[in-house]
Amino acid sequence: MPEYYTFILLLFILILFILLAVNIHLRHIRLKIQKTPDHEKSERLNSLLLPYGFQYDSAADYFYSTMHCWQRKYGYHRLYDSSAAALGMIFNCEPIYFDYGQRHWLIEFWKGQYGISAGAEVGIYAIDSNGTPLQEPQQKHYKSIDDSELFPVRISLYHERTLIAVRDRQHWWLTAFFLGRFYPPHTLTAKISISFPDYDMCNAYIEGLKRAGYASSDISRCLLTVTVPFTVPKTEQPAPQRSLSARLRLRINRFNCFLYRHLTRDYKTTLDKLEFLALLSPVLFHIALHFTKTKKRYNRSRTAKETSYVHRKPAE
Repeated sequence: MPEYYTFILLLFILILFILLAVNIHLRHIRLKIQKTPDHEKSERLNSLLLPYGFQYDSAADYFYSTMHCWQRKYGYHRLYDSSAAALGMIFNCEPIYFDYGQRHWLIEFWKGQYGISAGAEVGIYAIDSNGTPLQEPQQKHYKSIDDSELFPVRISLYHERTLIAVRDRQHWWLTAFFLGRFYPPHTLTAKISISFPDYDMCNAYIEGLKRAGYASSDISRCLLTVTVPFTVPKTEQPAPQRSLSARLRLRINRFNCFLYRHLTRDYKTTLDKLEFLALLSPVLFHIALHFTKTKKRYNRSRTAKETSYVHRKPAE
């Protein structure tokens, strides 16, 4: 019996020692965060994000893609959307196809939950048409447009009826992501405005919207600027985004958002929350910024594309 009580006493002392060490460490982290100026936190965060193609706007409290991010060289393929669900990116997407100026164009909208982040995207892509009508547009691999072709794009993002973000830039891939917020795709509305260089392209885009399923009453036009509300997608969604697995992923995202908010509950700003995670555990910090790790999305789609090609290749 004495040995048993000795073991219990030692275990109790060990637990107290661990709790004391953790408490001291957390107090040290808190003091360090309090003493560090916000501009220094912002600069450090953005320097870490830059290789991934993103930056953080502390005034608006969202993350956004940079103009010359590495994702630009990959362009767009429908397989990107199909592979995203496996990485916890559960969203609505809306591809709009149209022809203009001897090129096949694609303007696509996205909105939804990207891991423990929520937000919206607008991407603009094109490929040469060689004077032929576009057939099976979903099977094409589109290129990102050049700097000389950038359009003024505006995203007004609403969660239910509350305006949560406005981004207005000349861009090829305009984005806004909020960390730690759980906004399932059906709760988001992205009001998207795009200004075109001439009336022919503007009209071609409007016809593309109508082919996708938008009614004339959905489309607002002011000179060369066209605005549409992206609520319920009109086009068929990729099968993986409609699967039982996607619904399960969404539940996991919701739980992970709760964990993030609970773990960082002592801090009010995103800068402080991420600074806390970085000091506590680099692993947790990188998990929180999972939405920036889009390279896996491209690699998955590339593998799927190569596998599809092998399956279609005729036997010699």
